[in-house]
Amino acid sequence: MKPDPEPWYNTTLNLWQLAGVLVAGWSLAKTVTAGWRLTIGRRQYLTTRLRKIAPGVRHDYVDSLMGASKWQSTMTCTRLGAGETGTDDKDREVEITVRTWPLSRLGYLVTWSEDDTVILYGLTTTSWWFRPKVLVDQTLIRLGKTPLAAVPDQDTHRAWLGNRRYGYVESHYFGNQGGYRSWYVGVNDMGYNALPVSEGLFDGTNESRTRLLPDKRAAYRASAPINTVVISGMAPYEELQDCSFFGISVGADLDLVRLADPEFHVLDGRISRMHQRFRDWVYWHQVEKKGIAREAAARKRAAQ
Repeated sequence: MKPDPEPWYNTTLNLWQLAGVLVAGWSLAKTVTAGWRLTIGRRQYLTTRLRKIAPGVRHDYVDSLMGASKWQSTMTCTRLGAGETGTDDKDREVEITVRTWPLSRLGYLVTWSEDDTVILYGLTTTSWWFRPKVLVDQTLIRLGKTPLAAVPDQDTHRAWLGNRRYGYVESHYFGNQGGYRSWYVGVNDMGYNALPVSEGLFDGTNESRTRLLPDKRAAYRASAPINTVVISGMAPYEELQDCSFFGISVGADLDLVRLADPEFHVLDGRISRMHQRFRDWVYWHQVEKKGIAREAAARKRAAQ
């Protein structure tokens, strides 16, 4: 009787090889996924996580989705209820924590929290590559593209214009149909495709200089794209009634976040210098193009 032939494979060796293949495949899949999230899939990855945020969620939940916030500050607001007897304004003051996350170089996420509960959250786009679709009640808008006029006008607005800062915001409320939420849509001066307000748009009879003339405002709403949206739940603050809650910046604050840009770095570096030279070249190139265009227009008028 002939003995059984030796097997052509080694069982122990094959098990180790299989384990090695599985570990290598898992590591490769993890590396590819991380690279995809940081590059071409960054937009979809951020959008998927932003969809999970809503008014009323815990701050820790937002941290678990987006990581730790890069900026944090506090502000004081006043609760509604001025008609209540025996209630002092100081008793109605509450402290709001404002946290800001950079979304790579695509935009910014801002939350306003009271007692670690998110009351409002806002999204600002700063790139043509990140223009998410947002539902304002039943109206679908795309940040950085859809004009303000696409949202039904409710005439509650606020505008501001300074030496270098400008902005516009209007509020929308739809009652039970909108889940008792409020939407604040507007133009952030650091956002993508921002259209500034001009001096001639303001209503001179308004002492606060924060309201626009009706006809001028209609024209502005028809041409200005929405680059920022803020959603709130039940937020009974006096400052939200006239939109003064946002100060001079609806959404992310330019004066706060710009200090993290390479051009404001304190420690010098080769990359920072190269970045600054590139920005200077782009600026002067644009200035030169505008100068050439003005000269051409002047020659054309002279020829006529």
